[in-house]
Amino acid sequence: MVKPGYKQTEVGVIPEHWRISSLATAFQRLETGVSVNSDDSLSSEYHILKTSAVHHGVVDTAETKPVIPRDYPRLKCPLVKGSIIISRMNTPALVGECGFAKDTKAGTYLPDRLWQIQNLNTGSFDFVWLNYLLNSKQYRDAVRATATGTSNSMKNISKERLLDIKIPHPPISEQADIAVALLEVDELINLIEKQISKKKAIKQGAMQELLTGKKRLPGFSGEWEKHSFYGVCEISARMVDPTQSEYENYPHIGNESIEKFSGRITHYNKVKEDQLISGKYFFTENDVLYGKINPQFAKATFPRFKGLCSADMYPITCKDQIIPEYLLYILLSSDFTSYTVSLSKRSGIPKVNRDELAEYPMLLPSVEEQRAISDVLIGMDAEIEMLIQKLRRYRQVKQGMMQQLLTGKIRLKNDVVDSVHTEQKASAKTSPVRSAHNHQFDDAVAIAAIVDAFYSDKYPLGRVKVQKLLYLLHRHQAVSVSDFKKKAAGPYADTVRYKGGEPIAKKNKYIVLESGKQGTLYSKGKNMAQALDYVERWGMRSDFQWLKENFLHTSRNDLELFATVDMAICDLNEAGVPISVASIKDLIASSKEWKAKLSKRYFSDSDIARAIKRCAELFN
Repeated sequence: MVKPGYKQTEVGVIPEHWRISSLATAFQRLETGVSVNSDDSLSSEYHILKTSAVHHGVVDTAETKPVIPRDYPRLKCPLVKGSIIISRMNTPALVGECGFAKDTKAGTYLPDRLWQIQNLNTGSFDFVWLNYLLNSKQYRDAVRATATGTSNSMKNISKERLLDIKIPHPPISEQADIAVALLEVDELINLIEKQISKKKAIKQGAMQELLTGKKRLPGFSGEWEKHSFYGVCEISARMVDPTQSEYENYPHIGNESIEKFSGRITHYNKVKEDQLISGKYFFTENDVLYGKINPQFAKATFPRFKGLCSADMYPITCKDQIIPEYLLYILLSSDFTSYTVSLSKRSGIPKVNRDELAEYPMLLPSVEEQRAISDVLIGMDAEIEMLIQKLRRYRQVKQGMMQQLLTGKIRLKNDVVDSVHTEQKASAKTSPVRSAHNHQFDDAVAIAAIVDAFYSDKYPLGRVKVQKLLYLLHRHQAVSVSDFKKKAAGPYADTVRYKGGEPIAKKNKYIVLESGKQGTLYSKGKNMAQALDYVERWGMRSDFQWLKENFLHTSRNDLELFATVDMAICDLNEAGVPISVASIKDLIASSKEWKAKLSKRYFSDSDIARAIKRCAELFN
């Protein structure tokens, strides 16, 4: 039974006032490029977009190939900013991929395997909304279903069948609201992706310094010893006997199971009873695995369990002079990768054989120093892994939002859920979907929730404390803290105070502001319940519970200490500077507004060290 306010259609249950249209009504034409010759060694004036540039709903303009000069006159269909690109010819798994071109580069053209949607019917359709719709599972599957071809390796989208696909058609204003809500999540996803890239770059820099001895950890000194690869390791390729059944349920790892440059095992399968296991090696829980094929991708891992690996990997056993964790980082280092790539430059698939590894020179510290260096790099890997898990969760949240918003199950209108039907409104209140609004309104709701959680008659709640709590909340949520500056009482955001969250919260009567001898004090306003309702609907209750559990009884001085040290840590991480009490103090001293903090009794060396530890626990 269809609930009130909705109707059953050929595209599913949608709101009553939504229409049904076809893709043919959304845009007038599809444009495509031509097949041209390219050469990666050229410095070309023109580039052709790779088919792999279209992924995750966006177009990566860095993924291009230089066009050879004689093919310049044949180029057509330049990449246009704000268009939608569809992969019309690709493998069965990738055909139909769609992406939005947020920007473009001069001289970038499309190949014949990509379509470009232009001339959208802008009076009735929003480009960003349409891109999200085509990237939802329902319509991604529908687009792929239009592909023809008998080949298992290549499929072609049928233009006629593509244009005939039926889609829901909300009013243009509602399309824009949906697009804004999903763009907010994408901005968060992009922020986490940038954090991961930054962390990986910092780790690579640390590996280059620590593994070569350019930088020594505190407490270690003395000369490192020279060794050859086979002097401290051996390739223990124990071929599996396919006639034995003892390997059932053993983990099986191949080159494809390992993320390049990182050592992460992304997935693995277990050997089944009827599975052929010939051509496989056995490895133990102490072996490091190295991918000998395409060494430029630096495929290596230390599983820490026993199992089977493909013959395209070497199981390496460490001798007494080196520990497995340290060997792994050697195999992932840029120096080792450069060495193996130089060896594998020959015809056919790049590959490194055993004899070529034998004489690789290794300069090794003591086992104790190896373990200390490994612990530092393992800690960095743990930080990266936590961000990767967070990224995975947010992508799942985005998919859930797309399912809810693009089908009309959840409605958005002017910062609140559409209240046309009581049942819809009740459903929306339990949804984690945030509405389409700006971050100033977010801050207003956050400030109100902070006042609700931290206000008491006994302990006045002032602006400085609220600002620090808002900063720490944003850091926990992985939200941008660019509004917060290095003020004397900083981190402090003037924009939040004068033209952002604070005046909005006051105007909406979420909070009450009073001036007195102790400065501006906050208390609860008569409309506080409205702000807390937003907190529930946006699924943010756990964020404020985290804030309350960690800081309810924290003094104003400690809040200033933690927020200041955390902001300093972020700046040092961005600059690639190791975190220490000394580096934190140097950064604080370098700021005209901040340097006076170092004369405060609660910014002693022991307090800064305590704050570094606390921030590591809070924000990893």
